[in-house]
Amino acid sequence: MKDTKASGTAKKAPAKTGVKASAPKTAAKTADKSKVVKTAVKDKAKAPAVPKTGKDMAKAVKPAAKPQPAKTADKAAATKAAAPELKKGDYFKFGNYWQENSSRKTPIEWLVLKKSGSKVLLISRYGLDCRQYHHERVDMTWENSDLRKWLNVEFFRNAFIAAEQKKIAVTKLQNDNNAKYGTFGGNSTEDRVFCLSIAEAESLFKDDAARKCVPTPYAVGKGAWQNSSELIDGRGCCYWWLRSPGFYQFNASFVGSGGALNLFGGNVDHGHGAVRPALWVNL
Repeated sequence: MKDTKASGTAKKAPAKTGVKASAPKTAAKTADKSKVVKTAVKDKAKAPAVPKTGKDMAKAVKPAAKPQPAKTADKAAATKAAAPELKKGDYFKFGNYWQENSSRKTPIEWLVLKKSGSKVLLISRYGLDCRQYHHERVDMTWENSDLRKWLNVEFFRNAFIAAEQKKIAVTKLQNDNNAKYGTFGGNSTEDRVFCLSIAEAESLFKDDAARKCVPTPYAVGKGAWQNSSELIDGRGCCYWWLRSPGFYQFNASFVGSGGALNLFGGNVDHGHGAVRPALWVNL
């Protein structure tokens, strides 16, 4: 019997030992589970809150607005840097036209006559072409002249690319009667490119010398007349058309080679007058 009890005790011992041996594993599992729970809680704390309402959602998806002012400021600064600071009397290159020859266009130089806000009134430094005011000697006003049509169609397209064309303002022109002879000036017009009037040519230049102009070699090749007695840097000056009428209705006034205003004018079909286009440009 003692052997039996001893034997029974011996049989139970391994079971108790087995229980004790498994305890560390259970503790380890509990510890691991505790870490997972703590990590999940920690990660949950880091995760952004889920918006509960439409207002909260709008706030959650709204992009940061702070970088925008900086970009806007940079863009404004770049635009300002690109726009030239011009004043009356400056020369400015804008557009391209045939000048040295008929095979290659070169940048057009413009003289700033006036500035108004962000716009400038320009006139070409040189006589860029040679054209008749009109193709036949008939009573004529600026509104119906060939020269007006040529400037606003052919010259406009040939001298400026699309981006430049957008910068050229449409100008409403008053076509006054001839101040000396009273010849009818015609209706008002809206033009992008035009010739100056008598009044403009008188007020926008300080004297005759400032109005003197030489034609480009291209214009000379087209027939522009040069006065060998009136020179600028050794080159003969030309006369250039104004849009105002002359003494007769079939005359157009012009600026002579010496820079004086000729209000009597010349026949509209005269073929040796130079053209100095004028235009308002938005900087």
